[in-house]
Amino acid sequence: MRFVLLLLITWTAVARADLMARALDQPGSGGAQQQAPAVDNNLLTWAGPMRQISLPELLQIAVRAAPALQSAKLDIEIAEAQIQQTWVRNDWVFDAQVSGAWSGAGVVGGISVGSSRRFDARAGVSRMIPTNGTVSLHAGTSYQFSQSTIAGVMFENKSWTDDITLGLTQPLLRGRGSFIFNAREQRAKLTRDAAVLTRRQVAIETVQAIISAYWDLVLAQRQVAITEASLALARERLRITELGANGGKIAKAEIPAVQQIIATREEEVLGGELAVLERSIALRRAVGMAITAGDIGLRVATELETRDTSMPLAPLLDRSYSASPELAALAKQEAGSTLEIEVAENGLLPQLDLAIALGPTGSDTTFARATENLVKFKELSAQGTLTFTEGLHRDDVRGRVRELHAGRMKVRVNAIDVRAQIAQTLSRAVAQIELAKRRVVLSQRAIDLAIENIRIETDRFNLGKATNFDVLNRQEEQRQAELRKAQALIDWHKAETVVQALTGDLLPTFGITVD
Repeated sequence: MRFVLLLLITWTAVARADLMARALDQPGSGGAQQQAPAVDNNLLTWAGPMRQISLPELLQIAVRAAPALQSAKLDIEIAEAQIQQTWVRNDWVFDAQVSGAWSGAGVVGGISVGSSRRFDARAGVSRMIPTNGTVSLHAGTSYQFSQSTIAGVMFENKSWTDDITLGLTQPLLRGRGSFIFNAREQRAKLTRDAAVLTRRQVAIETVQAIISAYWDLVLAQRQVAITEASLALARERLRITELGANGGKIAKAEIPAVQQIIATREEEVLGGELAVLERSIALRRAVGMAITAGDIGLRVATELETRDTSMPLAPLLDRSYSASPELAALAKQEAGSTLEIEVAENGLLPQLDLAIALGPTGSDTTFARATENLVKFKELSAQGTLTFTEGLHRDDVRGRVRELHAGRMKVRVNAIDVRAQIAQTLSRAVAQIELAKRRVVLSQRAIDLAIENIRIETDRFNLGKATNFDVLNRQEEQRQAELRKAQALIDWHKAETVVQALTGDLLPTFGITVD
């Protein structure tokens, strides 16, 4: 884009120099000066055809193509994936283990050592429970065989052992309860909610920036149109002056003043066309449209009608506070800080964990009999453990709690500041609307008076009591009044956009949904 702007500026400088050279070119002594030839619209020809497009079309393109909106949408997708990751706490976990050992017979240090074989297999399932404990069910079987020789007599020992164990591990103080169990998912949900609010804020800011760039383009087009209309008046003035000079009714000395104004207006038109292209490029960039050779300029409607609606500040402020995505995101951030504080304060409790295991056991020399004894509950085993752990100072956890409290207070301070910023921005926008209304009325009055003064000055010129310079000055006053009115109307529209953005009406006004 910088390269394109550099070409535009270079070309404009050359064209301006050519205009001034033509304006200052005068024929020999005694002859009347010739009218400077009109400048061809080479700048817009070079830029390619002007694409006609409306504001709703621009906004629909932006919703699909704007990088900021696409990035914000991906942030929501990432947050949703992080929520899904927390569901692992509800999964059943299956585990299994098989092990075996074998040793052969031999002589060690003159002592005969027999052979032995061992085989173990275990399997089970476990899962976390809402109290942040863990329940498990395991079953296993074990086979042992050993052979030894004592005093020449061989002895064999063979046994099967089967067991089923139901276990429970439960924190009793630190880490206990459904609040800790669900804390990770709550964090992820708050992150997701903040991402949704951020996307809405990005959408509002993107749409507001596009509308602002759109009105800048409208203003640039209106400025060119007003200047071209003034140029047409000046050319008509030159035609009338030349006719009067040829008929001997007007002095030929009146011609150069009109030619000078024409040259100046042509240069201003050229500068205005450059401004139109620059605003077109800025609008394309904001929307996410391509910027290519021969496809630069945009043409938009230039209607600047406004609605004279009442804007009481108090209800607008209440609506702005309620609709602000930034304030809502800070509220989510504060809720997240509160969650972290509660989790951290739970960490100040002593560690007291209970672990119990209970289940039947069956043993015999064969697998079938061992299983039969297991089923008949001939042997029961139970085991329990109570573990207590407590640090003496716990400065790490206490410091973390202090940090989180300070962070939550900082969020609240930021929320107060954001509310003040909203109030300031909204008050300024409403004031700008009220001021723009008065500027439009005054500018229109100035336009009407300028038109009347042009008529009066033209009559005085026809009577020989005024010069072309006087008439052209009146025309310039009309042009400046029209430019001021156009600027006031644009300021009015931009201020309305600010109010709509703050009150949450901007996206619904253009039928844009992002949630």
